Amino acid sequence: MIKLKLKADIILKAELMMIRQNSHINVESELEKLRKRVEELETREKQLIKSLRLNESLHLKILDALPINIFLEDPEGRTIFVNEHACKAHGVKGEELVGKTVFDFFPMPIAERQREIDLEVWKKRTLQTNEVVTEFKGKKGHMLTGKTIIHLEESIKECLLGFGLDITDLKNAEEKISHMAYHDALTGLPNRWFIKSCLNNDKSATDKGILLLDLDHFKVINDSLGHEAGDQLLQSVANRLRKIIKEDNVLARFGGDEFIIFMPQITSEDETFEVSEEIIKTMKEPFRIYGQQFIISPSIGISLHPIHSEDMETLIKYADLAMYHSKEQGRNCYSLFSPMMKENAIVRMHMMAK
Repeated sequence: MIKLKLKADIILKAELMMIRQNSHINVESELEKLRKRVEELETREKQLIKSLRLNESLHLKILDALPINIFLEDPEGRTIFVNEHACKAHGVKGEELVGKTVFDFFPMPIAERQREIDLEVWKKRTLQTNEVVTEFKGKKGHMLTGKTIIHLEESIKECLLGFGLDITDLKNAEEKISHMAYHDALTGLPNRWFIKSCLNNDKSATDKGILLLDLDHFKVINDSLGHEAGDQLLQSVANRLRKIIKEDNVLARFGGDEFIIFMPQITSEDETFEVSEEIIKTMKEPFRIYGQQFIISPSIGISLHPIHSEDMETLIKYADLAMYHSKEQGRNCYSLFSPMMKENAIVRMHMMAK
């Protein structure tokens, strides 16, 4: 019995040792599995962070490469992000703009307008585009801007996304083309297209006056001394007329040696007579061209709105008839249109037709 008991004890101890060894092996195995899992997770985390950084870097490079200003603002108007193009355009670093509002770097009127647009975008929550005047560090320009609201899915925050395209050169080119279209290249005065546009757009009910001025015997000077001398004379005449025409009146070169003056507000016809007399007086002083002196006189025709007509094209024709009447009267004078001038012109036309 004793031997059987000893044998049983030995077997029991052996089994316990085996259990302990197996338990140790199992623990080591589980720990090894955990270590490998941690390593896998760390590797995946590193790859994910790398991928995120690459995506962020790519997105930033795309935003920085775009030739437009791109920015983000919070609801209070503070700058959250600004791309590289905007920084270069304004000659500043991004950190100088982040956290700032338009009131920190724009003049007050421009800043107030920008904030007004921002608040309208926040209210309507739709894309809005505007052409705005800008000024940064004393440099003025024009921008085409677009603004909208975006929602960040990862948070409850929203921000204003904006872009700005510098159209200063385009606006300058448009102004230059417009100036060329509506101004005379020789004298710099408005041309006939400008004056006609000005006349047609003036819908006010005030009395108005039109003076059409033609230079007497200009063709003689032009033909004898050449077109360059004639051009110099026209420029000199334009400069003299500029000095005597009031700011609220419009002086234009109507074509050839003709000039037109639009007086948009007169109280009586006497005002047109006073201007005509001043023109005749200032033209009495000799002009010096190529070392020679010339005296050239004007013949002036006057028509009045609405006495003679309410149609501006008709008024120009009537001023033209009055101007030719001045030439018939011996030149160097002015004449006010009368219906008789129109009748005489019709008679002359019929006589020429025969």
